[in-house]
Amino acid sequence: MAEHHCTWWEYTGRYTASIGGISSPIMRDLKTGEEVSSRELPVGALWDCNQPANGRDDRRYLYPVGADGRSIACRLPDGRDWHIDSRASNCTMKDDAGHRCWIRHGTVGEVIHVDKVGNTCAAGAGSIAVPSFHGFLHHGVLRGC
Repeated sequence: MAEHHCTWWEYTGRYTASIGGISSPIMRDLKTGEEVSSRELPVGALWDCNQPANGRDDRRYLYPVGADGRSIACRLPDGRDWHIDSRASNCTMKDDAGHRCWIRHGTVGEVIHVDKVGNTCAAGAGSIAVPSFHGFLHHGVLRGC
């Protein structure tokens, strides 16, 4: 089983040069200051999808948020992004906006743990399952099963 220790990243408000009309946000590691294109984020990278760039107070809620008002994503081994505060494809309570399919404990800069302890539905056991990866994010470690 592969293990990936999670690291926190933030938007810089800058973008890579456009190649064929496509650019990518530049992200900064909160611990080391390293900057990379969002396409190059390491497995286990965590960030707030609704974070305003450059510290501006213009938060736009493009993604569902958790109890702390944040919308946290995690980079998976196949390059996909898991939007932890969003809805699971197998959600059993699609009409209930108050519940969360995954319960996220912790916020930006903290150790994140995801499980089913809280106001949740019957979908899964707190894991993320996509065609090429199935695993858990427990105590800051993304681990396949």
